[in-house]
Amino acid sequence: MTSRSNHRVRGIATTLGTAFVAAAVLVLAGCAAGNGAKRGDGAAPAAGTAGPAAAAEGSGVQGTVYSPAEGVFIYVYSKGADPHGPAYVILPAPTLKDGSFKVDLPPGEYTVVARRRSNQENSGPLLGGDLRGDPVTVQVGPSGRVPLTILMNVKDDMEFRAFQPPKEWTTAVAGAVRDADGNPIEGARVHVYTYVQMSERPKYVSERTGPDGRYIVFLPKGGTYYLAARNRFGGPPRIGDLYGRYDEGSIDPTGVVVKDGQTRDKIDIIVFKVW
Repeated sequence: MTSRSNHRVRGIATTLGTAFVAAAVLVLAGCAAGNGAKRGDGAAPAAGTAGPAAAAEGSGVQGTVYSPAEGVFIYVYSKGADPHGPAYVILPAPTLKDGSFKVDLPPGEYTVVARRRSNQENSGPLLGGDLRGDPVTVQVGPSGRVPLTILMNVKDDMEFRAFQPPKEWTTAVAGAVRDADGNPIEGARVHVYTYVQMSERPKYVSERTGPDGRYIVFLPKGGTYYLAARNRFGGPPRIGDLYGRYDEGSIDPTGVVVKDGQTRDKIDIIVFKVW
């Protein structure tokens, strides 16, 4: 890899790391300012650990997950929140062998989800063989904990599938994912964002590229979009991942302007190995 490529990869990794840390700090700060109960660390399973500050003493949910019981993370979402987005509370540690869990919560309506990933992480998409429980909606009162029993199910699709756009979407961005030498990259996905910071969850994701490295992403309407290509979905890029943004040679991502009904082709993205 050339010194220029090394410099770009280090710059990308540093910029992304800063963006994700900044986003996390903003989320935590906003939660603390808006509602003392919205803590990112949730309620620890160990006895004596306090839950969200605004929760009434002894109010929340508690229960058991099983098949399997151990290594499951519990996620709590506020009423109306996307259960695939950021959670109101994530227990900081997975369940132990007895499968029990307890979350302190203020009164309100919540959705509780249990997930167990094969890589033992608490974020990222579920893949084939990972486990999840069906979302459960609960109404938490001013006192007492709602009892729950969650049965884990195996995710049967073998890999993440990109969003399938409606047939009436005729706006698109297309091109190829390549390495620094111009060789096509197979197995990459293109992520499409609507903000230049590219730190939020991608709005649209392509299917994996084939041997020719080609991709296409259909969009609901024209506008300015920011693109990144990577070989792994979910979370910030890690060491060893392939990652690149469409930047036209600059250090900042370049917005792709597309009109309604137009397909912008030849939007090629160069990926590098993160280190």
